[in-house]
Amino acid sequence: MQKILATMMVLALTIAAQGQTTNYTISGDLSPFVGVLVENLSDLDSVILENDANHRAGILQKSAVNGGKFLFTGHVDKPLYSELKIPYFNGEKTDTATMPFILEAGSFSYSKGKMTGMPMNELFCEKRTKIYRLAEEDGDEARKLLVSLIEQHHNDALGIALLLMASPIDLTAREEKDLINSLAAAEISDYRVQRRLEHLMTLPPADIGDMFIDFSVDYDGKTTHLSDYVGRGQYVLVDFWASWCGPCLQEIPNIITVYEKYKGKGLIVLGVAVSDRPDATLKAVNEYQIPYPQIINSQKIASDAYGIRGIPEIILFAPDGKIVSRGLRGEGIGRKMKEIFGE
Repeated sequence: MQKILATMMVLALTIAAQGQTTNYTISGDLSPFVGVLVENLSDLDSVILENDANHRAGILQKSAVNGGKFLFTGHVDKPLYSELKIPYFNGEKTDTATMPFILEAGSFSYSKGKMTGMPMNELFCEKRTKIYRLAEEDGDEARKLLVSLIEQHHNDALGIALLLMASPIDLTAREEKDLINSLAAAEISDYRVQRRLEHLMTLPPADIGDMFIDFSVDYDGKTTHLSDYVGRGQYVLVDFWASWCGPCLQEIPNIITVYEKYKGKGLIVLGVAVSDRPDATLKAVNEYQIPYPQIINSQKIASDAYGIRGIPEIILFAPDGKIVSRGLRGEGIGRKMKEIFGE
């Protein structure tokens, strides 16, 4: 009997061990970072793999970097939204590059800022690229696609990845809270989703149909309020932007076009510089010959008021001050103006 029990225990332990055998590998090469983010490979000494599972366990997987190469191996029970965090020294301070991806059983390869491998992760890359490209043409359609995909994948890692990704589509606090609450229990419990939800609960409403939220900015001895422009009987198109933001600069010609076309029909256009040095803002205004007024030096005042996570964020306000549209981009700006003012 003792022999039988011993055999059964060994068998049980063997089965348990087999259940936790390695089923994923992540190999990577950080050599392309040299000359871009760092001067030498010695400025890159480790890579961290972070997801909800190892966060809850209190153990973050860490891999040493040897000759620019790193390797992770482990076991995952189901696909998990994960991030590679790459600490590096840029000559002045230590910073971190983050690569979001979906970890699942299989082999992954990381190089030149791209993680390749396995079906759900490849689908995430595909959908993310599609959203970015669509946003350049039609912000409203890109927003609809993003929301639709998150709702479709409310019970898997892709839903979390899309919700938390750095997106050109700036969802309102209300939209994000609704999407988070639509997630399945396992996904909504992800610590990053919970952290995001906690932040959203502190933000004021600034959704379509809401009245504008006023703010004031001090610069060059003068205080300017958003209410100096908004809620005074005219449509106001407000571009929250910064001189260092490439996508913001790409939108400026589109905004100038609608300004020139509709300024005589009752449209006011306003720029609000966020998280930008005033001298850099003024330089960009001159370089791009921006003809409409600017609120300069808002830093985080304006973005905090409207829950803005990414710029440009272009908002249209009605004559009474209510929000008509958010997330306007590209040709969508002109279409919205045509809808309101006609040709």
